[in-house]
Amino acid sequence: MSTVPEIILKVKTPAVLFVDDEPNVLKSLRRLFHGEGYEIYTAPSGAEGLNRLRQSAVDLIISDMRMPGMNGAEFLAHAVELCPETIRIILTGYADLQSTIDSVNKGRIFSYCNKPWHDEELKLLVRNALEQKRLREEHDRLSAIIRLQNDELKILNEHLEEKVDQRTEQLRKTLKNLDQANITLKKQYLDSIKAFSRIIEMRPGIKAGHSKYIAENAHAVAKKMNMSEEDAKSIFYAGLLLQIGKMTLHDEILAQPFYVLHAHQRISYLKHAEEAGALLKGITQLENAMILIRYQHEYYDGSGSPENLVGKQIPLGSRILTVISEYISYFEGSMTGKPMPVAEVRKRLDSFKGKKYDPHVVDVFFQYLEESQTAENKRPIIEIAWTQLCPGMEIEEISYEGKVYLKDCLINDRMINSLNHLRAQNGISPVIKIRLGVNENAPLLQTPDDQS
Repeated sequence: MSTVPEIILKVKTPAVLFVDDEPNVLKSLRRLFHGEGYEIYTAPSGAEGLNRLRQSAVDLIISDMRMPGMNGAEFLAHAVELCPETIRIILTGYADLQSTIDSVNKGRIFSYCNKPWHDEELKLLVRNALEQKRLREEHDRLSAIIRLQNDELKILNEHLEEKVDQRTEQLRKTLKNLDQANITLKKQYLDSIKAFSRIIEMRPGIKAGHSKYIAENAHAVAKKMNMSEEDAKSIFYAGLLLQIGKMTLHDEILAQPFYVLHAHQRISYLKHAEEAGALLKGITQLENAMILIRYQHEYYDGSGSPENLVGKQIPLGSRILTVISEYISYFEGSMTGKPMPVAEVRKRLDSFKGKKYDPHVVDVFFQYLEESQTAENKRPIIEIAWTQLCPGMEIEEISYEGKVYLKDCLINDRMINSLNHLRAQNGISPVIKIRLGVNENAPLLQTPDDQS
């Protein structure tokens, strides 16, 4: 019989603390999370929130940034000292970006969410945060078991071979459980990055669906160029977060295509690649991705920004992201002012080989597209949120719970209203895929009204 004491992780109801000086906000949060299975506490100020923490620890804190007396960054910095294991999330407006960065550094927050928030996105963020905390505690529990078992192995002196066999089997089972917990933790981490990428694209002016398309295609090109799995993973993360620095830009810059910006605005726009570093600072798992994001606007001939790097001075991951990012931008028209067909986009990339783009990356990317796409479907298909749907978009497919609702049509206001009504009724957002660019050889698609 093993003498290792059993370490039990008690299953308890997660406790969540909301801190905001606006009573209506606290009421809205309590109502939003009613029925989610959490123990809810509220506090109208940072000071009362700290008093609540002194009485009993909570699993997760959601605090407003802008509060009188003690702001969110200061409150979370104190909360770290009282409850270092608590997950911390901050609610912030676009105007509080620098304060939010301070809270990341001082309060060591898990994430932040813009006000006003999107209900489903905030619920998903909280669920992922609590799940990561549970997995971390499970990881610690299993690690403690391993340490105890290793200590016991050191004092074995009788029937050593038999006891070692017994302990080895126990250890094998424990390590298997630990590996599974680590796999699940990594998946939750990736899911959180994907969710954050979707939240970024909810900012007006940031292109919806682009990050996912860029990330997936850049990862595939990296593998095709025989890059290591670790480097390919960094490229994938960088693709998902490629637009994060745009959250620091003024609305007037985001509202305009790049080609119409004047010189000063273009300089400000291009700095978003550098601003990403400040927003992601301190997240060690994303250090390599931060470098790739920083150099996304460097061009092969040295005419790019921010450092005018030339050729292979530019990280290969950044060269890949540049080609795919601008490829999709040509299709939707932000580079030239009008959507372009496949042949014209490819001709444009070919013409800039050796100037803006690494020639080898362009060739490998085109080869990958030929292998992965059918002749009838050369244009990029991206997935967007229902909030980004606009009249005139060319729909590839809209589906609810795996069932096709619309396919191969141009959408109009009436159909958008119908989709929103359906979503409000069943509480499920549709999966929306649209085509970019124009197809000069195909007949004009019908609108839903035409089809009826």
